[in-house]
Amino acid sequence: MENVEALCIDLDDHDSCKFTAGDFDSLPDKTFLKLDNAKDLGDFTGAFSSVKWLCWQRCPPDFNAEKIVLRELVVLDLSWSKVTEDWRGWSEIKMEKLKVLNLTGCFDLLFTPDFSGYKYLEFLILERCSRLVKLDPSISHLKGLVSLNLKFCPQLNGLPVELGCMTALKELSIDGTSVRQIPISIGNLKNLEILSGFNCFPLTYLPSSISYLTALCKLSLDGAKVNELPSSLGDLLNLRLELPDSIGEMGSLEELDISATSISNLPNSMRNLQSLRVLRMDSTFIRAFPGMIGNLAKLEELHASWCRSLKGAIPGDIGGLRHLRSLTLGHSSVSSLPPEISTLSGLHTLDLLHCDEIEWLPKLPPSLICLHVSSNRMKAIFFLEDLKELEELCLSDGDPKAHQLPSEQPMPESNVNRMIDRQSFSISFPKLRKLELSLSQVIKLRFELTDMPPLKRLKMLTLPGSSRREVSELPKTLSVFKLYHSAIEEIEGLEGLEALKRLNISNCKIQNLDGLGQLTSLRTLILSECNYLTLPDLSNLKSVKVLKIRRCKMIHQIEGLEKLTSLEKLNISECPAENTVQVQKALKREIESMDSETETGDPP
Repeated sequence: MENVEALCIDLDDHDSCKFTAGDFDSLPDKTFLKLDNAKDLGDFTGAFSSVKWLCWQRCPPDFNAEKIVLRELVVLDLSWSKVTEDWRGWSEIKMEKLKVLNLTGCFDLLFTPDFSGYKYLEFLILERCSRLVKLDPSISHLKGLVSLNLKFCPQLNGLPVELGCMTALKELSIDGTSVRQIPISIGNLKNLEILSGFNCFPLTYLPSSISYLTALCKLSLDGAKVNELPSSLGDLLNLRLELPDSIGEMGSLEELDISATSISNLPNSMRNLQSLRVLRMDSTFIRAFPGMIGNLAKLEELHASWCRSLKGAIPGDIGGLRHLRSLTLGHSSVSSLPPEISTLSGLHTLDLLHCDEIEWLPKLPPSLICLHVSSNRMKAIFFLEDLKELEELCLSDGDPKAHQLPSEQPMPESNVNRMIDRQSFSISFPKLRKLELSLSQVIKLRFELTDMPPLKRLKMLTLPGSSRREVSELPKTLSVFKLYHSAIEEIEGLEGLEALKRLNISNCKIQNLDGLGQLTSLRTLILSECNYLTLPDLSNLKSVKVLKIRRCKMIHQIEGLEKLTSLEKLNISECPAENTVQVQKALKREIESMDSETETGDPP
C-alpha cells in the first residue's frame, strides 16, 4: 500500500481508559491504524473514515465499541486475538471493501464466522488457529478469494464441499492440518496454481477430479500418506515435463530436478550429461534408470524416492558412479541392489525405506554414514560389523512367517555364513547417533558398551514393533528413546539414562518404568495405549515441560504431578487418572497460565 499514513496506538497501559471518537478528533486522517491490545472502546461515530488497514492484534473476546464504520477498510489484522465465531465485531464493524483478513493464532476460534458479507475478500489467513475444527459453509460466498491459508490448524480434519465454489482461488495451503480427504468439488477450481499439503499426515486420498485443475503448477504432498496418485494426474499439462533427446547436448548441466512430474521415461541421451552432479526424480512415474547410467561419472546424488513405478533390479553399471555420495530409493518397487554397490567407496547415504520387494542385501560399502532399510519381504539380515562409520541406522524386516532363505535364487555362501543370530542383535557401531530397529525374530538387543571406543554418541533410539521382550545395557548418552508396537515388558537400567530428554512409549506391553523418577533431565514424557503400565512417583521430574498420557488403563493416579513446576503442556485422556482432582487442578493451572500470557500480550 503506497503512501501509507500511520497512527499506531498500543493500549497496553490504558486498560482503564475508554476511548471514543472524540479522542481522535484532532488527529489527521490516516490510512493505517494500529490498536493493539485495545479492550474498552466507546462510540466511534464518524471516526476513521479513511482507514484502509486496521491492525488490532490481541483484541478481547468482548466487543463493546459502537458505530465503527470502516467503509474504506481493505486489510484487517486480528492475529493472536481471542475472537470467536460469535464475536460481535463481525456484524458491528462495517467493512464492505475488505480484501485481506488475518486471523493467525486465534486459538479460541472453533468455527469460522459467517463470510456472506465479505464478497470482495481475496486473502484469508487462518494459520495456527490451533482449535479450528470447521470452515463455515458460507465460505462459498467468497467468489473472489485468491489465497486460503489453513497451515498448522491441527484440529481441522476436513474441507467443506463448498470449497468448489471459490472459483478464483489460486493457492490452497493445508500444511500441518489433519485433513483426511480433499472434496471432489476441488475440480471446479480451474485457477488453482498451488496445492500444498506438507506434513498433512492423515491425508491418504486425492480425488480423480484433481485432473481438472488445469492451472496447477505446484503440488506438495511431502509427509502426507497418499498411497496412490490418481492416474489422471498425468493430464495436468502444467505439471507435465517432457525431456527431449536433445537434453544430452547440455554437456554443462550440473543439476536436473524433475520431481513431482508425470515423466515416466528418461531418454538414453542422458548418459551424455558428463557434468551432472545431482539427479532428482522423486515422486515421478519413472520405470527405470537411464541406460548406461554408469557414464554419469561425476554424479554425486541420485534421488528416486516415491517412484512407485520404478521396479526390478538396479543395473550393475551403477558401480561406475565413483563419486556417488547419496542414493535414495525409498518407497519404490526396486527388488535388488547389484553386488557392484560395494565398490562405491564414497557412498554416505543409502535409503531403502519401504522398498518391500527387496529380499536380501549385498555387501555394502564401509563408507556408509546413514543406512535406512525396511522391507516386508526381507528374508535375511546380515552382519553389518564392517560399517564402522555409521551414524544413523534404520533396519526393519517383515512378517516372520516369510523369513526363509530364497528358494529360487541361492544365497551366496559368503553371505549365509555372515547372517546374524536370529535371537539377538549386537549394536557395536562406535559413531552411531540414531538407531531405529525392528527385527521380527530378535528377542534381545545387546549394546556392546565395552568396545573401543565405546558407544558414546548414541542419542536417539527407536524400537518399533517386534517380538523383543528385553532391552538391557542402554547407552547413557541417549537423549531420545521411542518404543512403540513392541512386546517389550521390561527396560533395565532406565535410571542410568542421565541425558534423556524425550521418552515416548506407545502401544506396548510394558508393565512398569522403574527408574523413571530419576530422569531429572527429562523434558517430554509421552505414554499412549500401554494398558499394563503403572507409574512411579514423578516428583523429581522438575524439568518436564510436556506430559501426555492417553489410553493407559492401569494409570489411576499420577503421583508427584503437583511438583512438576516446569510443566507447560498437560494432556491426560481416556485413562482413570483423567478425572482425579490432582489432574483437574493441574489442567486449571495450565489454562490460567495461558490466559496470563495472553493478557500480557505475549503470543502463544
